[in-house]
Amino acid sequence: MNVSFFNQASDVFLEVEVNPDTADTFESEYLDITGQRPVLGSGYQHQRNKWGREVRVYFNGEAELLDDLASADVHVEQGERPYRSRWSYRINDRDFFWSLIRAGYRLGEN
Repeated sequence: MNVSFFNQASDVFLEVEVNPDTADTFESEYLDITGQRPVLGSGYQHQRNKWGREVRVYFNGEAELLDDLASADVHVEQGERPYRSRWSYRINDRDFFWSLIRAGYRLGEN
């Protein structure tokens, strides 16, 4: 997926939560793409209560960016989230997340 239009986004933060039993798979995928192992902490968490992997992209941006995301068939959540009030938007899309990683984005602050 071409995500070059996403350079319009500001204050981008990538986050992943995985069950520790499946963390090795995620870590291997991330290492293969980035050359770095993900480090637990900001942007990467182990959660025993997770059945699958949860990926999130938090960001701020203008209406044009939202139009570009809609054109790419990427669903954007909007609204106040008390635990994430810093960002206006959130995306929970694995393909988009991995496309950002391949484009140079990393877990945590970008």
